[in-house]
Amino acid sequence: MDDNHQDIKPISQELPKTIAFSCWKHHLGFARNALNNRTNYSKIDNFIREIVPLIGESNIDYYIGTLDILTIANEVIAQLKAENAFNPTEYKEWLISENTDYRCISLSDGSNWTLRFGQTDERYIHIHPSRHSKETVRVKSSSLKTVYAFLSHYGLSDAEISNEKINFVRNKFAKLPALKPSSPLTAIRRVLDLFLL
Repeated sequence: MDDNHQDIKPISQELPKTIAFSCWKHHLGFARNALNNRTNYSKIDNFIREIVPLIGESNIDYYIGTLDILTIANEVIAQLKAENAFNPTEYKEWLISENTDYRCISLSDGSNWTLRFGQTDERYIHIHPSRHSKETVRVKSSSLKTVYAFLSHYGLSDAEISNEKINFVRNKFAKLPALKPSSPLTAIRRVLDLFLL
């Protein structure tokens, strides 16, 4: 694979080193841009199979606003610096100062973000969109996996979905059970529509 292979990693390499943010799991704009550029990958099948495990198994808070991932990271860092909570020790103390292991902040577009302590020494500021936040929707992980597989395989120009197409990508790439022929595709259509706006 070429240099764009780095976009498959759960944390984009363009983010500041202190920020841990799972872009594929939580950011529509990042995913839309990467999927639009999917022809840069030498093996689309492998690309899809590598994305799917990054999504996890639970419901997901998915940011659909206009702030790109670098702007989000920079706004978080600026707020932490203003709070004197930027270095790892200060940050950890700031997180637990309200008797929790997380804190919420608002960004310039009114979206709310939850901050936790990261799992690595380098990327110790773990961020994700807050539940019920402005500019955020809650999606099922299975729906997001299905849509990523669908768009990677069929492309944004073929947004006509059917149970047959959905079951093909669910089986081949997402390793999800097939839907019944009579199943409504409401949840999948809802996520797919986000990419077509």
